Amino acid sequence: MRKFFGILLCLFAVLPLLGASLTVYKALQNAQDRNSNDAFVPKAWHNLRSDEMFPDRLVHQAAGSDIQLWARQGISKGTSCAEAFPAGYADSVMADSCKLVLRATYIDPGGDMAATIGLVVANSPAQATEIESEINEDQSEGLRETRVPTVRPFAVSGTAVAGWSDDMAIGGASGSIFIPDSPYTVAVTVGPTDSARTVGQLPEPWDFLGYQEKYPYRDVAKTLADSYARDLRKTVLGK
Repeated sequence: MRKFFGILLCLFAVLPLLGASLTVYKALQNAQDRNSNDAFVPKAWHNLRSDEMFPDRLVHQAAGSDIQLWARQGISKGTSCAEAFPAGYADSVMADSCKLVLRATYIDPGGDMAATIGLVVANSPAQATEIESEINEDQSEGLRETRVPTVRPFAVSGTAVAGWSDDMAIGGASGSIFIPDSPYTVAVTVGPTDSARTVGQLPEPWDFLGYQEKYPYRDVAKTLADSYARDLRKTVLGK
């Protein structure tokens, strides 16, 4: 009996040590995983497949509305910042901050609206924040202008967005990918797929109210930017 109790005492003495060792092991493993992920994040744009960066379907759900799945039409092979942004952006903050831009174009379920999603890879996390601020400021101030492009529309031949062009870019927005030290910013441009569709051009005497027609496009762009940023965050952190 004394031998039995002696064994029990040994077990009770060893169990806390095993527990402590397991805790230390898990802490080291978590630190290694975190460091590995921290190293992956800045290179995710290069290491992930294009269809992981831009899935076939993009979820869009505005407040109080049903979920919509926007369909991807194509992914741009070009990554130049000068090609992806209008001259006004490329010649200012983008010139020193933007490293490259990945773009893909989607259409809404009805085929009435197109959206080009741009994943901007900045030279640093701080510069990614600068780019987002620049886009948001221009969007807020430019609604009364003829058009307010952010990332330039990417047309895809043989699809419903074959004619998708700069002149059709109505509303835009940007979004943040909430990952520590992330060099990424999301830029979105939305507009009609029909080039004959005029937005913001009302006849007199209502012409001064034309800019209000742009608000729905900007709102859609903002919702898409936030949705895409959330999904991409999950994809990057899941690797």
